[in-house]
Amino acid sequence: MKQYVGLDVSQKETSICIVDEAGRPLYQGRVKSDPGVLAAVVAKKAPNAERVGLETGAMSSWLWHELKRTGLPVVCIDARHAHAALSVRMNKSDENDARGLAELVRVGWYREVAVKSEESQAARSILVCRSRLVRIRRDLENQMRSMLKECGMLFPRAVGGQFQRRVSDLIADGHALGPILLPLLSVHEQTCGELEKIDRTIRHLAREDETTRRLMTVPGIGVVTALTFRHTIDDPTRFQNATKVGAYLGLTPRRKQSGEMDVTGKVSRWGDRLLRTYLFEAASVLLHRTKRWCALKAWGLRIAKRSGMKKAQVAVARKLAIILHCIWVDGTEFEWGKQPA
Repeated sequence: MKQYVGLDVSQKETSICIVDEAGRPLYQGRVKSDPGVLAAVVAKKAPNAERVGLETGAMSSWLWHELKRTGLPVVCIDARHAHAALSVRMNKSDENDARGLAELVRVGWYREVAVKSEESQAARSILVCRSRLVRIRRDLENQMRSMLKECGMLFPRAVGGQFQRRVSDLIADGHALGPILLPLLSVHEQTCGELEKIDRTIRHLAREDETTRRLMTVPGIGVVTALTFRHTIDDPTRFQNATKVGAYLGLTPRRKQSGEMDVTGKVSRWGDRLLRTYLFEAASVLLHRTKRWCALKAWGLRIAKRSGMKKAQVAVARKLAIILHCIWVDGTEFEWGKQPA
């Protein structure tokens, strides 16, 4: 007899529900949110487990990998689909949610989420940390620049060590802002130092990965964007075709259709925000800074002339995602082409 298991995971405890092929509950309980404990309970109570389902969440990736190692047929379910199914229940509880998840994996009415590999998870953590440090550095620089501006002290754009030297020169002669800005400068210096260490790690990861090096042949795509794309997508074969990548990253317009009404809205902005931001920046670099001619830039400039630069940047960002996916799958590099006479 086949069994189906639902796991409603929280930080300390996990509710477990096991049902048979007919949906009859065989076991319901609560155990510690530990992979070893969960695997032992499932092995004892559901020796013929067909599927073990859990929702996407903060701990889902870790639990998925650990339970997979024990040989359990675990699937990770999109939390939005699970919520749509579970929200029709009158009473909300962890036990009821576990029962609902068990029913979902039994009838197969769910969308399985592709869980990132542990390698990609680690690389993503480094990239997210870098993004946070860049924001901290930018906020510190804006704060100090604003305080100096209030005292009539202005200086041109500067970042990192150059910014520190300019501020230090301005407050060197016993300025009243000195005692206030020195702690901020100290934090800024430490942030820049840690950011340099992470940048070295990212460059090393890019050099060691052949796919990332090929992605960097695309104009506008640098080390950070290429590595972010590589470890956000993780497995390019999970997309039916390259155009699906744009929708996955929230770079396609929303559609609202009902009866005679059919409205195409703005881009959905679903999916990974970090990669979407980097692709938009790459599109801006391609359209504004890249001097060499290529068909992609010419196409983007035609859209900008017709519909405005912002729409052109979104369109080029979506096209960049498609090109990067094709290069990854085909094992090729970007071809610039020749400008028509």
